Amino acid sequence: MRTRFDQAVTLAVVLAASAAASTSVLGADVYDAGPPPLLYETPLSVSPDLFAGWWIGGTLGGATANFDFSQGAAIDASGVLGGVTGGWNWQNGPIVLGFEGDVLAAGISGSEHFSGTANVANPDINTMADLRLRAGVTVVPQVLLFVTAGGAWADIDLPVSGPGGGSGSGSFFGWSLGGGAEVAFNPNWSARFDYQFTDFDSDTVSYPDGDVKYDPDVNTYRGSLIYRF
Repeated sequence: MRTRFDQAVTLAVVLAASAAASTSVLGADVYDAGPPPLLYETPLSVSPDLFAGWWIGGTLGGATANFDFSQGAAIDASGVLGGVTGGWNWQNGPIVLGFEGDVLAAGISGSEHFSGTANVANPDINTMADLRLRAGVTVVPQVLLFVTAGGAWADIDLPVSGPGGGSGSGSFFGWSLGGGAEVAFNPNWSARFDYQFTDFDSDTVSYPDGDVKYDPDVNTYRGSLIYRF
């Protein structure tokens, strides 16, 4: 009886030892297999200073203008403009500061009779330029909302037809205020949309029959394609 008991105990010990050894081997195999392969790659991170540095672009849009003048009611004008825009930005986290400028060709024209006369004024803005400061914030890394403010200049043809009229022109200086949004496609390219209001100082133009004082302001709406260096 003791012999059979001893044999049973011995068999149980051997089976237990075999099971423990098998478990250790399986554990080692699982550990050595390493982590499962990735099914996708981690997307590239967005640069924290995506809008920083020098940039240049082309811009195109529409405009409306209003000319107060001393001989009658205001003159309404409208047209298109386009040209080159560029500048430089500094960025710290979501905050973007910089400066920018535009040189634009324009065709913004209107027409109005002088009160009580046969004369007609035909103002035509043919060139505009400005230099502004810009401040903005990125609402997400690729989208910048901004405001701008600075100085502006325009060259305007101011002919007056009819008795005592003639050709005329003037250079007008003023200030500009606006804002917009810029959306980055990648580290180099982005699209920009902005509105600018420009209030020019008045200027007096002399004609054979007398002087006329003009005081224009302009609203512009533009889209731009931007390249960052």
